[in-house]
Amino acid sequence: MKKFLRNGVCPFLFMLGLSNCNSSLFTARAPLQLQQAWASDNAFKTPESAQYDPQRNVIYVSNINKSSKSKDGDGFISRLSPNGELDELYWVTGLSNPRGMAIYNNVLYVADTDEIVAISTQSGAVLGRYTPDRAEYLNDVAVDNTGNVYVTDSEQKRIYLLRNGRVSTWMDNTGREKPNGIFIEGDRMIVAFMSSGEVRLVDPQTKNFSDWVDGIPSADGIAEVTGGGYLVSSWEGEVYYIDERRRKWRLLNTKPQNINAADISYAERPGLLLVPTFNDNRVVAYRLSTR
Repeated sequence: MKKFLRNGVCPFLFMLGLSNCNSSLFTARAPLQLQQAWASDNAFKTPESAQYDPQRNVIYVSNINKSSKSKDGDGFISRLSPNGELDELYWVTGLSNPRGMAIYNNVLYVADTDEIVAISTQSGAVLGRYTPDRAEYLNDVAVDNTGNVYVTDSEQKRIYLLRNGRVSTWMDNTGREKPNGIFIEGDRMIVAFMSSGEVRLVDPQTKNFSDWVDGIPSADGIAEVTGGGYLVSSWEGEVYYIDERRRKWRLLNTKPQNINAADISYAERPGLLLVPTFNDNRVVAYRLSTR
């Protein structure tokens, strides 16, 4: 989950949890549509997340490679151009199972098994590795506007906080559900749960959850879109649009082709939704338009 666009969402509805809205899948025509802009070559190795860096006009792609709970060291980060051309496959190496990423102040933060890895976007050098207590399956990353880094742990059912070079447990128990995607902007936090298909709002002050949207199997990445609303991916190969009234439409379904949709993000300047296809070993970019 990543933060890129912040306008057009009604904060009052979010504070109420949108409790008076319908979150079922709408059969009426969606107000938005996706059109494929490009698809990269299948040179990647289990790409899980794609993150655009507006400062350097490049897309970072995390590659799990051979998935393993152990620290096998074969994971890496690639650089991809905004038009889908591979810039550098092995830009940063020596990771294990890098998943979600987020950028703040020229630092790329990566969730890597049991470590939060900080990488310089200027040089590709590893600036630090931070190991949360009992971390097991770090999955996604979000950074607030003051530089606090939040990281989900799907197996431990926790959310960790990296602040001023120190990592702590921010939320010790997310219930019986496994958190995956995370989004934060100001007082808005959204967490996607891969185990239940629920996507919930979190009050960063009280840490209380409120219901938002359900019925997104293997819920994964979260991206805000222009004009209001969000895109949420299902790892199985779907992308949903949720508007301010909590109405939900499916915009993409690549499940029949056995193509995943992992940790999506939206890049404002090129206007692209970036979809890592995981087992399909590509990144596919889509343009979003109104009908």
